[in-house]
Amino acid sequence: MMKFDVTVDSDILDRLATLGLGNSFPAANAAFGKSAKHIQGMWIGWGVGAGELDGIEKNKHPSTKYAQSIKIRKNAPFDVNIETDSPQMKRIQEGQPELDMKTTHPFGKKSRVSKDGVPYLIIPFRWGTPNDKGGKRANFQNVIPQNMHSAILAFDMEISQRLSTRPDGSQAVHIEKNYRGQPIQRDEYKWGGRLEAEGNVNGLVRFPDNPKTNTATYFTFRIISAHSRKGSWIRKEIAPIDVVSALERTTRPAVEKMINAGFMADLGL
Repeated sequence: MMKFDVTVDSDILDRLATLGLGNSFPAANAAFGKSAKHIQGMWIGWGVGAGELDGIEKNKHPSTKYAQSIKIRKNAPFDVNIETDSPQMKRIQEGQPELDMKTTHPFGKKSRVSKDGVPYLIIPFRWGTPNDKGGKRANFQNVIPQNMHSAILAFDMEISQRLSTRPDGSQAVHIEKNYRGQPIQRDEYKWGGRLEAEGNVNGLVRFPDNPKTNTATYFTFRIISAHSRKGSWIRKEIAPIDVVSALERTTRPAVEKMINAGFMADLGL
């Protein structure tokens, strides 16, 4: 959980409470609430790639899911946390070391074993469709090029689908052991067309999303094996980005101004 603390000096609040004035500042309370929403808004704006923060670049991997996770939690008068439990935020704030995924991913719970006894894992990559201008959508790292998407729609690529039952009425699943020897339930599929193209989009398949609107979800599938080529499947090191400190630097002047104005209004100054 990543948190941004917003608190008016506790000594001041303690003195106000002693004097019985803790609840006598409606304008300041309102300003405090407004300032919390201002901080939340700035953080959300950075999360979706629409805003900048002091000292750091725009978010290179905007995400509405990450932005929607940023919430305000009130603890007491003049004391709130603005926080997120997004794993993406944790990776951004703390960074990530380099990882050779060949040494980890083929050995997990969903791993498989080839006929030659080599552990491997099938990794799905979701693809977004181009936006109205033919460009990249904010929520997708992979986006189908406009010309390919037009061709897919024109030729009505045969869909693939996960089966619920087999022709004989039995459940369309089977048990297959993973690298650890654990029995894992595997889904079964009816595969449709696959796109043949240059680059990462090769092998693209289409799954139904909403039959009523004829929308679809697109995936490619890649295999990471313990014997994959040396130098492949390396997750690069990600340097930490101190978003929380940048958020404080960016919002502090406006927040202090709002709260001070609230107290001055309550005191009639």
